Amino acid sequence: MSKFSDITGPALERAMELVNHAGDNLKTGGSSAAEWLKTGAAIGAMKTGGRAVTRVAKRNPTATIAVAAVGLGLLGYAVYRKNKRDNEALEAKSRQIAQRRRHAASVTDETSDIGSDA
Repeated sequence: MSKFSDITGPALERAMELVNHAGDNLKTGGSSAAEWLKTGAAIGAMKTGGRAVTRVAKRNPTATIAVAAVGLGLLGYAVYRKNKRDNEALEAKSRQIAQRRRHAASVTDETSDIGSDA
């Protein structure tokens, strides 16, 4: 005899609704489980990579310093290029504004001459 054979009518329907609801949650929760799995794999890879880098750094401190210097140099160069590009954009904008002001100052107001014989 089944455990559900003792449950009657509305109680059985409610129990089936709860079971279906739990099943739906498990189905939709599968996508988040996949995300958790990807995250766990990424953390594991990061830990393993960190251990490998630490081992190499301990065995070859001179190479580690050289790589760090090259990395800092590349980072500094990237910052320099970004600042140069931003400054060029600002200078171009200021030149446009200056040209507009010169153009507006050079235009004479012709309506002020109407009616005067001077």
